[in-house]
Amino acid sequence: MSLLKGVLRFVLLTLAICLLGGMIGSVGALAGKPPGLTALGILGMVIVVLSPFLSAAWLWRRRRKAKAQEAAMRLMAEEQHYQENLPRRRLIERQRLIDAVDQHRGALERNLARAVRTNDYGTVVQDTRGEALAEFFASIALDGALFSFEDAKALVFEQLNTRRREQVAAGFDAGSVPLDGHEFEHWVADALTRYGWKAEVTRGSGDQGLDVIAEKKGKRVGLQCKLYGGPVGNKAVQEAHAGKVYYGVDAVGVLTNASFTPSATALAAVTGVKLFSQHDIPSLFEKTFAAR
Repeated sequence: MSLLKGVLRFVLLTLAICLLGGMIGSVGALAGKPPGLTALGILGMVIVVLSPFLSAAWLWRRRRKAKAQEAAMRLMAEEQHYQENLPRRRLIERQRLIDAVDQHRGALERNLARAVRTNDYGTVVQDTRGEALAEFFASIALDGALFSFEDAKALVFEQLNTRRREQVAAGFDAGSVPLDGHEFEHWVADALTRYGWKAEVTRGSGDQGLDVIAEKKGKRVGLQCKLYGGPVGNKAVQEAHAGKVYYGVDAVGVLTNASFTPSATALAAVTGVKLFSQHDIPSLFEKTFAAR
C-alpha cells in the first residue's frame, strides 16, 4: 500500500512539474513569439524534460527530512525514558555496588590496606587506594554514567565502615591481628567461635598441614593460618590440600593477613583449596560452603 501511494505521489508530482514547465514555456506565446524560441520557452522545455528527476529529488529530500525528524523524535523519547528511569536505575546500581562490596569485602579490605604505605615513623608515603578502587569498579562493571568515581568511592568506604562497626559490636576486629604466628592461630580460632563455629587449634609441628579445625552446622573446615609480611606461595596451598585427607574435613583453606602469589591462586583453583583473609572470618561458612 505504501509503495502504491509513493508511485502515485511521484506521478502526480511529475505531472504538476510538467504543467508548470508548459506554463512557463507558453509565456512567450503571449508576446506573439513561438514558445520554443524564447528563454522562458527553453526553460519550460528543460523543466518538462527533467520533471521526473526533479520529482524524484524532491520526494527523496522530503523522505530524508521526515526520517531525520523521526530519528530526532525517537532520540528525544529515549532520552526522556532514560531520564524518567534514572533514579530507579541509580538505586539498582547502588544496591549492586553494596552487594559487590559485601561479596568481595575480604579482598577489598586487603587491597585497600596494601595500597597505603607508611614509613617507620607512621607517615603515609604512598596511597594508591584510588587505583585499587578503579580496579574493583572495572571488575564489577560499575556503570560510570550512574555513579561518579567519587560517589562510588564514598559509598564503598561507607559500606566497609558499616560492616566494621557491626563486627566490632560482635566482638571481632579484623584489624587487631597479633604479631606472633601461634597467637594468630588462636586469634583465628577465637574469632570463629564468635560466629557460631566450634573451633580448636591443632597441636605443635605435627599439625599435618592444618592449624585450625572448625565445625559449624555439621560441616568441618580446616585452615592453614599464615601470618606473613609478603605474598603466600604454593607451599601453604599444598599443605592445606594434604591436610584435608588426613583430618577428613569437608573443606580446607589458607587464611592469611597477606596476599597470595599468582601461582598459589592458580593451584588453589585446581585443588579446591579456599583462599581467605582475616576479613572473611565473619562470612567464612558462606564463602566455604554456599556453592556446595
